[in-house]
Amino acid sequence: MTYVTMGERIQTARKSRGLTPSQLARRVSVKVATLNNWESDRSEPRANKLVGLAGVLGVNMIWLLEGSDDGSNMPPNVDVLETADLQSKIVRLQSMHERMVQLLFEISSEVNRVQRGIKDDQEADQEASN
Repeated sequence: MTYVTMGERIQTARKSRGLTPSQLARRVSVKVATLNNWESDRSEPRANKLVGLAGVLGVNMIWLLEGSDDGSNMPPNVDVLETADLQSKIVRLQSMHERMVQLLFEISSEVNRVQRGIKDDQEADQEASN
């Protein structure tokens, strides 16, 4: 029997969900380097991050910790599902925030362009009247 590390289980579950390291790191609110350390067994997630990992990956925490009981015969923990749902909403909100900042920058640039045009027109009118 082959021993599978926690890092290998995290990576396997991530890949089975079709997530990139960046996507999973964002959903669990950690840096990609932290996730890479977990997946390479250089470090292990703290309890609060383990809960988030299990929720996002849709696996049982015991399976992540020990490799036993993949949770297929157990209903998912409601708290974990709620946490994963909230994390998903946070990711969507962050995306919306980034888009809003981008739109505000575009609007601000457009306002500045229009104001420069008005100022140039006023100066041209003033020179013409002199």
